[in-house]
Order: sequence, then structure tokens, then C-alpha cells
Amino acid sequence: MKAEKKKEKFVFRSATLADISDMVNLELAVWGENAANREQLISRINVFSAGNIIALLDKKVVGYLSLENVDNMNIQPDFSWSEITDNGTVAKSHRPQGQYMYGVNLSIHHSMSGQNLGLGLMLQAWRLMILTNKRGVFLGSRIPGFRNYKKHHPEVTAEEYIRLKRNGKLRDYELKLYAEDGLLALRVLPNYFPDPPSLDYGVLLYRKNPVYNWPFRKLWAWLISLVPISVRSKLAIAKDKK
Repeated sequence: MKAEKKKEKFVFRSATLADISDMVNLELAVWGENAANREQLISRINVFSAGNIIALLDKKVVGYLSLENVDNMNIQPDFSWSEITDNGTVAKSHRPQGQYMYGVNLSIHHSMSGQNLGLGLMLQAWRLMILTNKRGVFLGSRIPGFRNYKKHHPEVTAEEYIRLKRNGKLRDYELKLYAEDGLLALRVLPNYFPDPPSLDYGVLLYRKNPVYNWPFRKLWAWLISLVPISVRSKLAIAKDKK
């Protein structure tokens, strides 16, 4: 019988300018020509340092999450990734007093497959959301299964595709993973980001803050930080079925 893969122990902290070279290397390894460059990463840290979180394993940067503060994006007209992030710099798009957060970037090194590091970084986002008392977090997701599905079902629209289910779960594997982390699909975003498998569509996702305006925010944030990375399906606080 195949042994279960050992879960690694990660260290999460805010990124600093001293981490830039390692972050650039991670971006290139994950995204290639679409990677965030040095200038974009420096700008994000200078504009909103708390919103840039890295994951380290043996002192090496293996994961990176970038956030910015925004207004309610669900009532805004359709937008692209470049527009909502000021071309990845967040210099003009970050709203210091915004009541929501937006996920600018999530990068996980391929060698971390099976470690649930994405969930670990998302927990750090939930922790920051609670500490800063934001109403919720928005994220723009790819739908990488759409092009292939549409080859066999040309009549299906992107709006229909994001609701399709298989065995009770969302059909698109990326949307399914985000749904398991408590993010709900709100609407399709045409021409969101150059991504051929998604036919350049994105999907606006949302996770509300279940303890918004509650007292003892530091306590709730601390409890979030204690949740083991491996506990995905049992993370009750990440579920919002409304």
C-alpha cells in the first residue's frame, strides 16, 4: 500500500524587500512569461506590505499570496486583472480604507503539490481579513477546463459552465478547489486575463468575513491560524452556504 505523503511544516510571514529575488524566482517557476516582475513585486510591498504573504520551507520561498484593499467589486462594471491591480503594481488600485480585500496573486511552487499550501496561504488571508475587520475577500479565478468542455459542448456559455457539477461538486477543478476553501462564484469576467484554457474568462469569487464587526478579532484570527493545513473539508468557518 502506498504510504501517505508527509505534510510539510511551513512558516508564513509578511514579505520584505529582502525576499524579492526569491519571489521573482518563484514567480518565474510558476507562471513563466506571465510572472510578476521585480518592479511589480517591489511596488506591492511598498504600497501594502501586510498584504504580501510568503510561505517558507527550510528558509526557501515556496508560496506567495498578494492582496490589496478594494471597494465592493461585485457592484462594479466588469474589469480585467490588469485594471483591478493597476497592472500588477497595486499603486493606484489599492484603497487603504477599502472595506474588502482582493487577491492579486497566488503562486505555489510545483514541488509543493499535495501539501495543501494553497489552503495554508488562504488561511493567512482570512486571518488578515479578520484582523483588519474587512467585510470579505474577492478573488478572480481561472476556469481552465472551459476550453476543453466547450469543444464537446459548443453551445455552453461561460455563465452556464461555472455552475456545472459532477458528483455533486463543481465541474471545473479550479473552481472546485476554491469552493472547498469557502469561496463562492459570483459572476463571469470576460477578458479577465490572457489564459487560453479559460478562453480568457475569469470568475469573480467571494468569501465573506463570518465575524465581521465582532469583538475579540485577535482571538478569532489566532484561532484561524491554528487550523491545520490538511483540514480542508472540516474547516467550518470557511463555509458560507447562503
